[in-house]
Amino acid sequence: MRCLDIHKQCLGRSSGHNPRPAVARGHRYRGGATLPHQQGFQNQAIFIAKQHRRVACRASIDDPELQELIQKVEAMRPVTPADRERLKKTLRTIDEINSSDPNKVNIDGVPRPYRVVYSDWVLDWVNKLDPKAPDELLILAKGRSIESWKLADIKRDDYSPNAAGERQWQLDRKTWLANRLTGVMKEAGYNEQSVRFVEEVMLDRDIPDPREIRKYDLVGPLGLMNLRLLEQAMMIQTLRDADALVFMEKNFPQMFNRMTSDEVLVALKRELSKVSQKCMGILLSMKWSAVQLKLVSKAFPPPRRYASIMKEVEGMAAASTHPGDWRYRDFQYD
Repeated sequence: MRCLDIHKQCLGRSSGHNPRPAVARGHRYRGGATLPHQQGFQNQAIFIAKQHRRVACRASIDDPELQELIQKVEAMRPVTPADRERLKKTLRTIDEINSSDPNKVNIDGVPRPYRVVYSDWVLDWVNKLDPKAPDELLILAKGRSIESWKLADIKRDDYSPNAAGERQWQLDRKTWLANRLTGVMKEAGYNEQSVRFVEEVMLDRDIPDPREIRKYDLVGPLGLMNLRLLEQAMMIQTLRDADALVFMEKNFPQMFNRMTSDEVLVALKRELSKVSQKCMGILLSMKWSAVQLKLVSKAFPPPRRYASIMKEVEGMAAASTHPGDWRYRDFQYD
């Protein structure tokens, strides 16, 4: 039922009775005041409209309806071979290129190229989250920032000073990185399908969003299943979780000591906006102080099954009394 029909029904116009034409036409007193009897009709119309309002569909890769398909994808994955020469060659080439990084970071008192160290951190978390990670995922974890210090040569001043110039500048930077990484893959002998997927992820183009994938996106009317699309969504989610875990493990403690709590919370919400329930559980199981845990819990995106996450991590009592629960957002636990 449309809102206009509901409004007509509440005003009695559907039966042909119109005792107050001015009210039915939405007229008001001089000065904009609402007629006394009109306010009640408007409230009733709004109440009926809210009852018929449709709720937006929300879905993600963590939905129970996708768990059966995810198990099929994991069962179909081949056993990771002990010797992956092509992958080792690609990762070794990426490290050789990034070893020229002018930015250094001290690791145990030894200066090392920053992009080599950071890519190792991400790669370690990807292997922990997905022990059967395919080659494309490991290459993306290792080589997304390949030789990215040369992006400074693509200057913003060479483009028009408007929104179109900004978009073209960003696209050219992404294209340069994508071509650099896919060139290394082609030299190692990867097929066109793997190269195309890595290129699409680097360009952020035509890739599935794990937060919006649904079962009817994967299963056709005749029962045909697009498990490759689901596998790609799983890889992208694993990559996002690894990035968030590296940020929390390496950057969050320093930010907590240097910045105010409001600034830290803004940064956490930005970095943790796309994490999965599995990543939330890992973050909550890490060793944080009471204030740090409160900030981390507040920064989580509001999932529909937050209670099940807390029940798994901290027990039944935490399912409804944890600081991250929206029902206790104004409660001070200090």
